[in-house]
Amino acid sequence: MICNWEVFESMTSQNRNGQAFMSHQFNWEWATVICNWYPPRRFTGIYMPLTNKAFDKLMFTIRSRANMKLIRVHDMQKEMASLQNQETLWGFIADQNPSDPKRVSWNDFMHRKTAFFKGPEFVARRYDNLIYFGEIIKLKRGYYEIKMKPAFEHPRETNEGEITEAYVRFFRGQHQTPPENWVWSHRRWKHKYPNE
Repeated sequence: MICNWEVFESMTSQNRNGQAFMSHQFNWEWATVICNWYPPRRFTGIYMPLTNKAFDKLMFTIRSRANMKLIRVHDMQKEMASLQNQETLWGFIADQNPSDPKRVSWNDFMHRKTAFFKGPEFVARRYDNLIYFGEIIKLKRGYYEIKMKPAFEHPRETNEGEITEAYVRFFRGQHQTPPENWVWSHRRWKHKYPNE
């Protein structure tokens, strides 16, 4: 797996933290492992705990084996407040289905209103972290490339919802070409738009 790691040099040159927004493409777990080795900041992943405690413990062990710091999504704001003083690249697999439909951003995805987390955008605007969008591309069997691109340099200057909407547009393009590379098994439309 290769990546254009040089894109993260802006964090070093500006002495700022960053947030990488990705999605459930291919085996995203590989991406979380190699992101501990190359970026100029410690990679810290935000994760949604599994209901089954045994599987949750197993996944936590697997995901943290490369010295990645993991924070439960429920503890994100509290933990971020202290870790922002350290050199950190926050990782979000941001296409997950939010657990609380009352605290979401509704965006058009696949011809219907779809719930997305507000949290990643909220902390980006609060701390003015550099924003990067990324995708995983299959080069051939067993060979993959992560393509990262700068998305927002000054999140504090954006309007509410602007970052999430831009991510959804980026994400929409990923799942369309080719669609079989996205994980379709999670219940993406479990929550109904209030007007439906």
